[in-house]
Amino acid sequence: MGKFELVSPSPESEDVGGSEYDGSYKKESSSGSGRSRKFACVECRQQKSKCDAHDRAPEPCTKCQKKGVPCVLKKDFRRTYKRARNEAIEKRFKELTRTLTNLSSEEILKKIEQEQSALLDGQNFTKDKVKRLRQSKLAETGPQIKDHVDANWIYELSNLQNFKELSSEQLKCTPKTLGDIYVSSEDIAELFQEFAKKYHPFLPVVDITKGAEKIYRLSPCLFWVIILTGLRRKFGATELMKKLSNMVKSVLAEITISPIIRYTPSDTDEPVLNVASVYSVQAFLLYTFWPPLTSSLSADTSWNTIGTAMFQAIRVGLNSAEYSKEYATANHELISEQVRTWVCSNIVSQYIASSFGFPAYVSFDHTIINVSRDLRGSGEHAGLPSSIKQMAQIAHFENQVINTMNSNPSNALGMVGGEQKQPLLKVLNQQLSQLEINLEDNDLDSIRKFLLLVAKAHLLTYYFTDAFSTHKKNDNDIRTLSMSEIESNFETKCGLVKVYNASIDLLTHSTNMWQADPAIIKYFPGVFVLNIWQSACIISKLVHSSLSSVLDVSKGKKAYQDAVSLTFNASVLKYDMAYRSSGIMRSMWSMFAKMHDDWKQDRVSQDEKFANDFNLGISVKSRMSVSVFFDCLYILREKCGMAKLKRESKRYEEDFEFSEALQDDARGGEGKPEHQRRLSGIKNPEEDARKIIKTIPLDPNPINASNASSGSSLESPASQTPEGTLLKEMLSRSSPREDNEVPRASAQQSTSLKEVQGIPSSSSSRLPSVFSIKRSQEPVRRISATAAAPSDITAPLASAVPTQSTRDSPNTVMDHWDNWESDMVWKDVDLLMNEFAFNPAV
Repeated sequence: MGKFELVSPSPESEDVGGSEYDGSYKKESSSGSGRSRKFACVECRQQKSKCDAHDRAPEPCTKCQKKGVPCVLKKDFRRTYKRARNEAIEKRFKELTRTLTNLSSEEILKKIEQEQSALLDGQNFTKDKVKRLRQSKLAETGPQIKDHVDANWIYELSNLQNFKELSSEQLKCTPKTLGDIYVSSEDIAELFQEFAKKYHPFLPVVDITKGAEKIYRLSPCLFWVIILTGLRRKFGATELMKKLSNMVKSVLAEITISPIIRYTPSDTDEPVLNVASVYSVQAFLLYTFWPPLTSSLSADTSWNTIGTAMFQAIRVGLNSAEYSKEYATANHELISEQVRTWVCSNIVSQYIASSFGFPAYVSFDHTIINVSRDLRGSGEHAGLPSSIKQMAQIAHFENQVINTMNSNPSNALGMVGGEQKQPLLKVLNQQLSQLEINLEDNDLDSIRKFLLLVAKAHLLTYYFTDAFSTHKKNDNDIRTLSMSEIESNFETKCGLVKVYNASIDLLTHSTNMWQADPAIIKYFPGVFVLNIWQSACIISKLVHSSLSSVLDVSKGKKAYQDAVSLTFNASVLKYDMAYRSSGIMRSMWSMFAKMHDDWKQDRVSQDEKFANDFNLGISVKSRMSVSVFFDCLYILREKCGMAKLKRESKRYEEDFEFSEALQDDARGGEGKPEHQRRLSGIKNPEEDARKIIKTIPLDPNPINASNASSGSSLESPASQTPEGTLLKEMLSRSSPREDNEVPRASAQQSTSLKEVQGIPSSSSSRLPSVFSIKRSQEPVRRISATAAAPSDITAPLASAVPTQSTRDSPNTVMDHWDNWESDMVWKDVDLLMNEFAFNPAV
């Protein structure tokens, strides 16, 4: 029998149910009036059903009696939303099912205790705590730098929320060997911690909480890629990083060509190097974001390796991990790993393709779409990091831009027609604005903000393809255009102003990140540095155009100078791509400035200046959203080549006149012999070209085909060593244990960083560590407090500090780039473009 309670209503309460229908009501006498009010019981209010408690009093209502629940009348009761409660319960149940699968009873109890302690931990962040921290930060720094703090606080807060230092238990790992390279437990711990702190936030695809030892058991390939990535900025480990890089390349090649497929890898399996699994795909993703150091875009492996990663992901079934019956036996943790890796594969693939101007290997299936929509973490993908979900949305937008703007099969380049281009750009720009609002409402950190600004710049660069004027001087008079063409030209110029400001925003944001954390630029992925270079090219082109009078030129100069500093400080080794791009940027600014001055001198009257546009359009349109970048390189190469031809022609005339004078003297002035005309005095141009290639030390060396056919090793000449290690030898070598003695012969064959640096190795029976990492890090190159004057963009970077003792200072490095007509600039840009499969005729 249910319980019946009667609660008297208050006079001020007219309708306790509000606007909701609460069923029938219990009659009660109200003081001061003869009216009676009806109140439904709590259960009937919750169900929005009719209540007969009024007729059955003091017995419970019919529904409560059938359910056997208390029939309670309460005037201040408000309905609760069961759907939200049920969703929360279902979400929690799925999380528990996923995390507790395949765990023993002791491990389950231990995990429950950890969750309880985490809930009681006062250090957890809440919205109120975040708000108080932000306010205190502003109070300390003062209102004068409020904008700067707002720009950088998101990045700092993101690190506090998402990153947790790996525990000593997670870093615990036995020593490992790869060929003749040996890493000790201490060095493994330091390199994994380095990776977790500095590299992992850019692409959180690896579950680093598994720990070093478990990652090695699951995938030795992933383990060594993490070690290689962690070595990029370790002072004094350059040579060993190059040696390990060659071995890792061999492992990745074996996985690509002759893999051993494991659909459901386990840490109980024997660790094998050439296993293709979800973890080897993660290795390729990291290898794509931080590829081997090269000196030219042609040698950059990013687009190749991300293609391999995508094909391998499909081969091991990551694209169907959520719904395929083949994976019904896989535990929830592995399925979550596969889904996360599949999403990241599409993200990286689209981002690399958009940045290099190539088609993308992507498959934005329902899994990617569902993940990107679940930003608040309330659905089935709640365990996926929010940063990955945000990156998925940005990558999906980039894919939409390419598919929309390059979807015309009747056009050789796939570009949409002129009458459709600008309306489509407006629609895409509105969609981008909405995406930006949604992402910022979900705690967008600075890394994801960088990607969003890159996507915005990529979209707006399509306005360059509609401009009437290029860098040529014989442009048509805009006064002869039709009315529709004038209107289109106006829309195009508005778009160019937008892309100019978007490029400045990207470079300003990058500079703010650098000022907030001076070390972050050292860990930028290679493609991030390329994005900075591309944005700088847009600024340089538009500052020196007929549109400069309506642009904030001083702001553009400041952003360009920051870009030169950023790329130089992003350099890992001398002559790598970041190092060379910093110099090329200086040459490009000088070249465009000279061209702009010549154009202004040719336009005598003010009317002529307004009647003719200059340097707004592009000739190269085959690289989609980054065509303007390659167009700028093409112009620099063209101008340098013309200057080179003039110098060689002048040199030839002088040599010809001198040789004729000598011959006339020898023959007494009789008859002039025919002279074989040559553009240069080089006898062996092929050999000279080989010397030019050899001046790029970081790119792969050519493999001699004749030696390879005679049975020699297929290694490049520079990498051929008598101690070359084959993959079979790597596979046959077991990882040493710290508690086991290693034979002296093995110890003598191992390479040690101490030996490379001239430090005597220990006489211990154990192998000496290859990575005897110096605890003193390389000095940080900060931005000068007093930036160079905007009017002098080529001012030396006096505040920059070299990363290596052998590195030239920026002042020395940049000096020979100021003359953009020099032979060095010509050779550098010519090689950079030709080796990158660049066909300017397309």
